[in-house]
Amino acid sequence: MRNIFFIATLFQEIFIPSCIATYEKYIDEEGNITDGVAAYLKLTGIYTNSDIYKEETNQPKAALTINSRKLQEVVNAVQGKIDPKISWMMEGKRWEMYNPLLTPATAKKILEISLQELNLKESAHAQRKDYKGILLLGATAKRFHERILFANHLPVKGINFSKVYILTGQRPLEEFEKEQFPLLNDINDEGDMTLALLKKDSNAKIQENYFYIYSKAPPKSTRATTESTVHEFMRSNPEPGVYLAVSNGYFIPYQELVIQNCLDKYYPGSGIQVVGVGPNDEATIEGEDDRKLINRASIFLDNLSRILYNLQLRDKIKK
Repeated sequence: MRNIFFIATLFQEIFIPSCIATYEKYIDEEGNITDGVAAYLKLTGIYTNSDIYKEETNQPKAALTINSRKLQEVVNAVQGKIDPKISWMMEGKRWEMYNPLLTPATAKKILEISLQELNLKESAHAQRKDYKGILLLGATAKRFHERILFANHLPVKGINFSKVYILTGQRPLEEFEKEQFPLLNDINDEGDMTLALLKKDSNAKIQENYFYIYSKAPPKSTRATTESTVHEFMRSNPEPGVYLAVSNGYFIPYQELVIQNCLDKYYPGSGIQVVGVGPNDEATIEGEDDRKLINRASIFLDNLSRILYNLQLRDKIKK
């Protein structure tokens, strides 16, 4: 009986689900997208046979109709594999994204639904006290700074960890990042930026226990990726256990999925599980112009398309 209790406790400690990564807000047990995701589809003119366009709803007219809500079919649609002109997934820098499927009205509606359906008004917090370590994920300067401030509060909330890994990589810094943080004026790479902001605003716990993990851009890419930083992280021989991955808002489930998929695919015996946490991300800001609204909704949909793809990939990896 004692052995059974030990095994159950060990399973709960190692495989405890993250605060956001049960993913029931995206797909159901039968592999169909939820009503929330279907609402985003309709707002971009994508309908299923069960979601027929009705003119009185003031929804965009159907530009693409798919047979069902099955995850694979939806992924093919939103990644432009059925019709390249109808896609959520976009190339290029996030802050320059502008999806032509959107209008200011549909963009605002998408962002408002995200607050309600995905609960993006709330930060994602750790659900237990003890973790093997923290993964502080690289990003643009403002987002990375928010992640530092969030990580600073973890010890205050009684969260225990022994190591902090800064997962960053090759990416030229943008001028707007330097405008936001003047201390970055002479810095031109994301890696150096993370160290500068860490030195400036992280607490003693992080300062004394961080490990710098830097990834060069993978082949055919101009910048490092979340996956490329995971490979560098694994070269440091991290211990098995549960790690908190600190991200922001709607990027939390995406980065959690990418990291866990990479670990399970390439390092299946690592014994490492990642739990995504981080500060919330405002869906709309009062006074934003139309272009900014569409940019934010474009980023959200691009990220959501990648979440759905990685959920599909996760199912294949688990098999």
